[in-house]
Amino acid sequence: MTAQNKRAQQRAETRQTILDAAVEAFASLGYDGTNFREITQRCNADRPLILYHFKNKENLWKAAAELVEQRFTTQFEQFYQPDKQTFNSDRERIGFLMSAFIDALVTVPAYGQILLREGASEGPRMEWLARHFVPTAALSTQLDNPEILHRVQKTILRDILASVMVSFVTLGPLMDRSLALVTGNSKAGIHPLQPEAKQAFINYLLAMVFIDS
Repeated sequence: MTAQNKRAQQRAETRQTILDAAVEAFASLGYDGTNFREITQRCNADRPLILYHFKNKENLWKAAAELVEQRFTTQFEQFYQPDKQTFNSDRERIGFLMSAFIDALVTVPAYGQILLREGASEGPRMEWLARHFVPTAALSTQLDNPEILHRVQKTILRDILASVMVSFVTLGPLMDRSLALVTGNSKAGIHPLQPEAKQAFINYLLAMVFIDS
């Protein structure tokens, strides 16, 4: 490896280290709660070095969000491969889609954390999330019933379903503790979602989709 290539590799590794630290910080603290000192503590890169790679905090947030979106999409597409499945109904197709979405949320927790933290108020970050934080494969689902397809892709139900899944999985520890308290158990067993609990959750969501069926 030439000296020039080695320097380029070191720059790329440093940039990735900063970016990974930024993902952790923005996911756990939000944009407003994250400063350069917090990121420095997580990756040992000083502020001038961070600014060298990303210019400003806004660019760093966008790069971090893009990385999270890419990781989530990769995971979702690994879980969601409808061409390899046999479905007997639209209910099964949508249930499979929901299962893949939930599994991806569990695998990439930063996705839901960033959505909840930055999606609660108007601004450029919320606008960016609205445009980018939807896996394309989820919108290309084909169903037999055109009315159901319209309902889950182009009405408020789409956003209700997505927000419920994001909130339930991201706030899993709180949901688990809350249910445990009211049932008198030490744990409710819904976080991380066990197969039985996940299917029960999906069944509730499917009831919203097929309410008139």
